[in-house]
Amino acid sequence: MINKRLQDYFSIVKESSLFKEYYKNTDPDSNIPPIEKHTLRDILNTKFDLHSESKGVYLVRSGGSTDKPVVFPVDIKENLYQRELVATELLKYGMFSSKTIALNLFSYSTMYRSASILDDILERCDATTIATGSNASYEFMHTAALKFKPNILIGTPSIFTLFANYLLDNNLSIEVDELMYAGEYLLKSQVELFKKAFNIKCIYSLYGAAETGIWGWATYSETSMSFEVLDDIIVEIEDPDEEGVGKVVVTNLLRERFPLFRYFVGDIGRLENKNNKQFLTLKSREAKSFSILANSYFVNDFDTLLESVDRFQIQLSMKEAFQTELKFLLVKADCNEQEAEAILKKVKHELSLVLEISPALLNVQVEIVSESELYNDPTTSKTPLIKDFRD
Repeated sequence: MINKRLQDYFSIVKESSLFKEYYKNTDPDSNIPPIEKHTLRDILNTKFDLHSESKGVYLVRSGGSTDKPVVFPVDIKENLYQRELVATELLKYGMFSSKTIALNLFSYSTMYRSASILDDILERCDATTIATGSNASYEFMHTAALKFKPNILIGTPSIFTLFANYLLDNNLSIEVDELMYAGEYLLKSQVELFKKAFNIKCIYSLYGAAETGIWGWATYSETSMSFEVLDDIIVEIEDPDEEGVGKVVVTNLLRERFPLFRYFVGDIGRLENKNNKQFLTLKSREAKSFSILANSYFVNDFDTLLESVDRFQIQLSMKEAFQTELKFLLVKADCNEQEAEAILKKVKHELSLVLEISPALLNVQVEIVSESELYNDPTTSKTPLIKDFRD
């Protein structure tokens, strides 16, 4: 049975034009299952009509497949109110202040809103944002850093990595006290690189999702990241193990025009309550999901792409210069050379349409292999769909 706050919110959700049909036979006193990304995508495709809306909406695109994106509508006033609440908490936390000068290296392109969202939050903190963007040249980033002397860099670990390598390759460096990242997991090896190139002393992080907005903040830790959670966000852990670690499920009570109830964001974590505050400690991505350079993918993003094979496994590893290798291992029984060549050609072409990541950052490999060549977990003796070898 869901708690009182969720039950009250569910009364709004079940009357929503988006979810009315989906939840019409759902008992609010029952254990209502989380909604997953592919289900949300189907609902939006069939129930949301932008032209039928009586007033404008804020459209935000979720990271993931180009072929099957999730573009979620948000009420503009509700969205701005959430940002105001987050800005207030970040001021109290000390992440930003009126003295903050931030070099903004998040993205402004292809319906991704991360850079403009952070511009708005920073300005609500009376801070200064240098609206540079991830598509700027590294030379321009360096010039802007020298001219305006920012005291914090904000962006994804992947863009920081490219900028840091540019500086070191050209015998350059900059002096920046702090760094704030979001959208990706941060590797320990990247932290050392950033300290060398940027001379940073403190690292922060923000957490959220396109569908739920930003609602968590933390200071970087090499051992575990515990995000303090905004009060009007309800975080639940679905299917927890004996240590309380399970699937992270989120409900945003601030969003009523386009509600989202018990949404599975794809991460695994543990929840603690301290002094009436929620703290979420992240552990990993869900077994059927992975994240690359601020984009999150689920196995079903590739279901039609891989339907011509008997079995497949996705492997991720980190190569030199912090390039991610994404390897698709395909198993096809009784496959002759000509058939194998046709399958590889088809999959490679379709992957190029699905993945929106620079070749400098991502090396995609597709191979047809035997069953015995797939990774087998020595502890469980199982063959996982996804194996992430990155540290």
